Amino acid sequence: MRYVILGNGAAGISAAETLRSLDELSEITIISEENVPTYTKFLLPDYVGGRLPREKLFLRSMKNYEENKINLMLNKKVDKIDVENKCIKLNCGTIVEYDKLLAATGAKPVIPKIDGLENSDYLTINTITDADIIRNRASAGKNAVIVGGGLTGVETAYALKNLGMNTTIVEREDSILPQHLDSMGSEIFINQVQEDGIDVLLSKNMVFVSSGEEKYVEFSDGEKIKYDMLVIAIGTRPCLDIFEGTEIKCQRGVLVNRYLESSVKDVYAAGDVSESQSYQARGYVSGYIWSNALTQGKCAAFNMAGQPKEFTTSEAASSAVRLRDVPLISMGLVKPDEKDFEVVVELDKESNMYKKIVLKDNKVKGMIFIGDVKTGNIIADYIRKYKDISDIKHLIFSGS
Repeated sequence: MRYVILGNGAAGISAAETLRSLDELSEITIISEENVPTYTKFLLPDYVGGRLPREKLFLRSMKNYEENKINLMLNKKVDKIDVENKCIKLNCGTIVEYDKLLAATGAKPVIPKIDGLENSDYLTINTITDADIIRNRASAGKNAVIVGGGLTGVETAYALKNLGMNTTIVEREDSILPQHLDSMGSEIFINQVQEDGIDVLLSKNMVFVSSGEEKYVEFSDGEKIKYDMLVIAIGTRPCLDIFEGTEIKCQRGVLVNRYLESSVKDVYAAGDVSESQSYQARGYVSGYIWSNALTQGKCAAFNMAGQPKEFTTSEAASSAVRLRDVPLISMGLVKPDEKDFEVVVELDKESNMYKKIVLKDNKVKGMIFIGDVKTGNIIADYIRKYKDISDIKHLIFSGS
């Protein structure tokens, strides 16, 4: 059997190592566009900010691949997938044949169409190479503008602030972390971020980027702010280019069934590139969560090896977020629009503390904890395991 995995991130390495544990003899090949072994992407801001040494990012060494008899092909780009003849054509001209194929190509940054942006030296933070460039260009006392108030944008802002840069977050929406916080949570969170010395500009539509002698970004209201470093962090989208012209069905991601198999037999997808069926949503969901990618990679491996295993997810798992610079846990449904939800809130604006739990039928459907997160892991466990909260409901926010 010849197993080929496209991508060397969380889903890819999880699948490869699981396959090897299930099948000691078959060929396993990982094809990666990057030039290094697998590493922890969500820790890139920690490396940029000097909190984590570069070598601590890596999860595996080249020796690990050799010991597991995994053929790792680095610096290789896929030109074409031929599903009829079961082979992959690489940009170097090499043809790689497969019996079972896993797409684990991840996601790439979304770059907005803004006048002047493509001519600027803007940066993104999606790979270790990106992080190297940002770290090398960062300079104390200079101005950094981060476009995007999501998780990556906020963590990058803190990383650059830690390097002594004057940091500004620019967000088009009227709140920070809009997918993970309600209006009050965003207000409390922004207060903390600003107290930490990071400027936050909301409801700002960037319309022009000047990259000449004077570098600045201009907004639709006419305001301009200068920058020395411009980082785009407005989100990511699955890497789907290589599937164009194939019979592999894609929407936002590669559509897979509960066994993570695509519309084409023997072709599977896992991680950020996949769009899997959800029992809760009664449709397809994309979940950009590291733990999901690891679990999907392992599940896909079982199915590729002929041992059927269903993957099930939840919207809670697909929307969990934690921050290291600001104590924050957000998970599940945090902005319910139905009346039959019970919402329990504790708020202390002076200390930037906010807790919110969303309940329905004695099950926790969502939570926001900012500031004081000591009991957050307990509540998160109730969400993940769909546990009845009746036994501790009277203790919520009681200090117990």
